[in-house]
Amino acid sequence: MELPRCWNCNHQFDWKDLCFRIKPCPSCGESQYLTKGSRNKALLFTPICSIFIVAMLILDINNIITACITGVLLLAIYTICPFIYQFTDREQPFI
Repeated sequence: MELPRCWNCNHQFDWKDLCFRIKPCPSCGESQYLTKGSRNKALLFTPICSIFIVAMLILDINNIITACITGVLLLAIYTICPFIYQFTDREQPFI
């Protein structure tokens, strides 16, 4: 897996630059917008994690274990998401 590149100058972003928010390119300063496909891939994790957490609550798993597993899931999402990002020069519609 490879980290995304700037749509304008082809600068490869660092993982730490993309982990919590998308910043303008440090090389050329252009704004970066997620493509529709990469935004949909990133949003796919939300219902999966929600279903998993609700299932743990329904199965009456200990709250401490549920909180630990939720923390691990969130950490995994923040680690993986920058690798699935792709950028474009303009915002694309959600639909």
